[in-house]
Amino acid sequence: MARSITAVAGNSSRNRAVLMLAAVFGLLSAVLVFAFLSGQGGGDSADRALSPSDGAESVVVVSRNVNVGEKISADMLTTRTLPKSLVLAGGAAKAEDLVGKVATTPLFAGEQVLLAKVTSFEGQNTVAYKVPDGMRAISVQVPHEAWIASGLIQPGDRVDVLAILTLTEVDPLTGEEKPKITGAVIAEDVEILAMSQVLVKSVPNLDAKKTSSGQGAGDGEGSTGDAGTATGATAPVSTGDPLKDAETYEKAVSVTLALTPELAAGIAIVDAIKDDVAQYRLMPRQKGDSTRLSGATSWSLDDVLAGLKKK
Repeated sequence: MARSITAVAGNSSRNRAVLMLAAVFGLLSAVLVFAFLSGQGGGDSADRALSPSDGAESVVVVSRNVNVGEKISADMLTTRTLPKSLVLAGGAAKAEDLVGKVATTPLFAGEQVLLAKVTSFEGQNTVAYKVPDGMRAISVQVPHEAWIASGLIQPGDRVDVLAILTLTEVDPLTGEEKPKITGAVIAEDVEILAMSQVLVKSVPNLDAKKTSSGQGAGDGEGSTGDAGTATGATAPVSTGDPLKDAETYEKAVSVTLALTPELAAGIAIVDAIKDDVAQYRLMPRQKGDSTRLSGATSWSLDDVLAGLKKK
């Protein structure tokens, strides 16, 4: 009987030990799961888990992407605590060291900001910092919007430059002069660095309008005027005030291209010739199209007419 009681007591002790061990393992599992879920909560949880006293350091990172030439403001920055092994040398320790500076290279969200990647000089947003290596920036005048695809070209677009020359050719037998028109693609896949626009006011010539109006009223035939004053056309109502009658519009006056020095010289020569002798056209490319032209890149009027006849 005594042995039975002793055996029961021993089994009970072992059961309690097993239960206690199971409880300990259960508690440990809960702690590990909680730690794992906390680690999935983002950088803030990691920051709370680390502190300078634990061998970690506070660094400044950007909270969003920052472009080259963009001035850094306080709302673009935040701090994060990282282990010393992950802290980059030369990084900014305080946000105040970066506010007002200009990025010299692209910065990406979450990136530690190195002092070597920013500057206090704001000239990085000028055209000089947009010129690719080995290239030169050259600006050319745009006397007519048709030369640049009706002004739809924007900075960052890429174009081909077509030069058109109208020369005079003399027949050696008859001495007769006739125009010789030649077109040639002188630059391909050229980046547009900048566009300059000006606000233009077109003030109508009221005296000329009154004169033409008087002639039209005294002419019994009625339909001998030009297309703009033909019978049935509705003329704009004039207030008599030139400033009120003036139309305002934006007109592109120059375009800046990125070219090699040799091509820049060629463009400058064409641009310097009178418009009735030499012109150019900027032909926009589709985004991502860098294919070089194959086949002929220059044509005469005879070539164009011959090609049309074949069709």
